[in-house]
Amino acid sequence: VAIYGVLALLAAVENVFPPFPADTAIALGAFLGHRGVTNPWLVFVVTTVANIAGAMAMYALASRHAATLLESRIARFVLPPEGIERIRSGYMRYGLPGLFLGRILPGFRAVVAPFAGLIHLGPVRTLVPMTIASALWYGALVWIASELGNRLSDIQRLLTGVNRTLGVVSLLVVGVAGVLIYRRIRRRRALARLASEEEHGE
Repeated sequence: VAIYGVLALLAAVENVFPPFPADTAIALGAFLGHRGVTNPWLVFVVTTVANIAGAMAMYALASRHAATLLESRIARFVLPPEGIERIRSGYMRYGLPGLFLGRILPGFRAVVAPFAGLIHLGPVRTLVPMTIASALWYGALVWIASELGNRLSDIQRLLTGVNRTLGVVSLLVVGVAGVLIYRRIRRRRALARLASEEEHGE
């Protein structure tokens, strides 16, 4: 329960603080499924629901306080009225695909819901594409991590075989290098001996 609670919290916090490494923790939670610590399906459901809940909370806050936020000095400087209108027209123009793509792309994921709230885009129109995008993203993340955990023994065997092969190659390289160095030293000694004999002969 504690693990799922932490994963849910991280998935929700990502909507407030985008740099937070929530994906890494969620992938680790799914990875632990191969040891029976977690259930990948439950990890997927918990993180997706929590992420969407956090996103819709930010949407609701932005929608409720849109007037105050947009009238602030910082907002007028960063987002003048014409900028807000462009954002609104872009949301209306691209609709579901735009919201979907925004929730998939890292860096943009956290701002999609607040901007939708600021321009008073409908909650259903906001919720549906964001839910689909989050489900696909977390589904892929959990699946990859859980498959990695399930195949950990195969991966370990593969790495053992690779390391063994590289070890043999290393020994061969060291052996060849040793032979070449030995032959070079013998050649130098032979040349030095020949030069010495020629000097004594003169």
